[in-house]
Amino acid sequence: MAELFDICLVWVPGHQDIQGNCIADELARRGTTDTLLPDKEDISMPLATCKLMLHNLFEEKHNVQWYSTPNCRVARQTWPHIDKARSKTLCNLSRTDCSRVVRSITGHWLVGVHALRLKAPYNDFCRSCRDEEESPEHFFCFCPALSNRRRRALGKPFLTSLGELATLAPSRIALFVKLSNWAPF
Repeated sequence: MAELFDICLVWVPGHQDIQGNCIADELARRGTTDTLLPDKEDISMPLATCKLMLHNLFEEKHNVQWYSTPNCRVARQTWPHIDKARSKTLCNLSRTDCSRVVRSITGHWLVGVHALRLKAPYNDFCRSCRDEEESPEHFFCFCPALSNRRRRALGKPFLTSLGELATLAPSRIALFVKLSNWAPF
């Protein structure tokens, strides 16, 4: 091609709606995802395409396993799908706050039935209001004794379901667990 044309490479800023650059970006994107033509089989697949295909395959397998496992009921409601940004936010919390969030949304802390399963001291009834059975749902959503703390940390006094936690920043969940004084961590 260089023998037929005078080629000059020029840097242009990306994402500036420069027509030729936008066309080149689209062609490059298509080149990594389109199937190869039969006469081009000896050309290997771009590494970026391999990585994308592997990523998609593992994410699909993860989701099938995540949604079909009979365990992890609370965690599935509070963290329903892979969310890189939310996971990164969680990992950037202090070790104590990260522990508060992970333990509380997975149910792996000494609350109600889980404490009983671990043969640890537990409360049959909510340690704050003493009216209802102690459970993650009651703690996060319904306990009237925690309504002011819930409003301060989560933005409202009551939640309709654990699924509402899926939309909240992990730091807010950590703050609520801390304010509740339920967790020894």
